[in-house]
Amino acid sequence: IMRHFGFRRNYQVAEYFNVTPQTLSGWIKAGEIPPKHMMKYTEEVLNVQAEKSPSFSKQQILNADPIAQADSSINTTQKFSWIRTKLILSQYRKTLLGIPFSVILLVTVYVFWIADPVYTSVSKVLPVSEDGSTSANGFSGVAAELGINIPLSIGGTVPWAEIYPEIVQSSDLLTTLLGRVYNTEKYGQRMLKEILFSENRLTMYPEQERFNRAITELRKMIKISKDRLSPVVTLEVEAFEPQFAAELSKNLIEESGQIQRQLKTNRVRQKRLFIEERITEVSGEMKKMEKELREFREFNRNLSTSPSLEMQVQEMGRELDLQSSLYVTLKTQYEKAKIDEVERDDMVQLIDGPNIPAKLTRPRRGLSVTLALFFGIFLSIFTIYFKEYLLEPDQN
Repeated sequence: IMRHFGFRRNYQVAEYFNVTPQTLSGWIKAGEIPPKHMMKYTEEVLNVQAEKSPSFSKQQILNADPIAQADSSINTTQKFSWIRTKLILSQYRKTLLGIPFSVILLVTVYVFWIADPVYTSVSKVLPVSEDGSTSANGFSGVAAELGINIPLSIGGTVPWAEIYPEIVQSSDLLTTLLGRVYNTEKYGQRMLKEILFSENRLTMYPEQERFNRAITELRKMIKISKDRLSPVVTLEVEAFEPQFAAELSKNLIEESGQIQRQLKTNRVRQKRLFIEERITEVSGEMKKMEKELREFREFNRNLSTSPSLEMQVQEMGRELDLQSSLYVTLKTQYEKAKIDEVERDDMVQLIDGPNIPAKLTRPRRGLSVTLALFFGIFLSIFTIYFKEYLLEPDQN
């Protein structure tokens, strides 16, 4: 109304409707105009604009007249009725069926014939400490949960359960595995490095880079995990054949046990060499003290007449006894270290596995086809909506 008559204030509109400005404010807040005033607006404003611009008439009248809006709403509702929906689906039935079928076909071809199959062999191992017991990781795991750092070595023993994942992922162990021979259905009887060269297309690279990439690919095939509150280590080995995955997991456990045993032997050898040096030092000190005590007794024969000489002899005797006790302790530790050095007990106890996987780990064929079905249906509905309401809105 202000645009039509050139009004600049709301009170002019109120005068036009012959009401007070407060009444007009109530209309604005309520968002509606009484019917008799709406009729006046329609006759004096909209009809005049309709005569000037016929294309403007219908839309403005619909926006202004509630009855016209209701009629339009009914027509719009009828436009999206079930009958129209069935007609649309019938018209685009090829799209509705063709797109899901095409998506399912593509996914099926990929997961059954293109994607590389992956089988996972799972095994559980328990690293054993030097004294034959399991590593003390339960306490350290609880302490870690509480934010307390516990040293790696408690009581002089190595927590092998903490070190074992690093041993499995070490380059030395993986290099040893690459030299082993495996029999697969896909490549026959070949060395592991040759299998990885062919499987990952590494033959195009120089020799050293090819070897390094093979180690990287082998490390990706191995997944190792450990619960903080348990010393048990879970080992997962992925391969393109189930038997190959189980054999690789078995050899991995064997090699890791040998490396762990070698580390233990080296540590015990260092301990033995240190004890040998200490035995030599203590033995020399003990012989020196024995000689001094003997010479002192020979030089001072009347010890009973001198309390100070008796005290000195007792002190020298205590020092000699201390050195003797230390010597006996070192000899005991030395013999134990020699026994530990030649020990060949298993440092890794196998709890479960390695099993031969019975089914694929990935791709998950059933799930992939199901997701492809839902995606194809969604894509077909979106395509129909796009063609029906966006590309041809005027025709609709």
